[in-house]
Amino acid sequence: MVRKYIDVICLNDKRGVVKPLYIIWDENRKIPIVKIKEVCLRSNTRAGGTGVRYTCLFSNERIRHLYFDEGKWFVEQDDHMV
Repeated sequence: MVRKYIDVICLNDKRGVVKPLYIIWDENRKIPIVKIKEVCLRSNTRAGGTGVRYTCLFSNERIRHLYFDEGKWFVEQDDHMV
């Protein structure tokens, strides 16, 4: 697996908590994140690196891991995202 870097629209609250709200897929699809099920510091064994991993439920009822590492957002690239 390789990293697919994406744009993410987030809410940064006054306590410093970052909450991703949408991902921008292939420059033109804005996909809502319905729920964040878990946030943790994790290594990405398939794509490499260590960062914050968000386990997200997307609007199509698919669960994916969204990573924030070194100031950039990525997902693991597979056959298709959503």
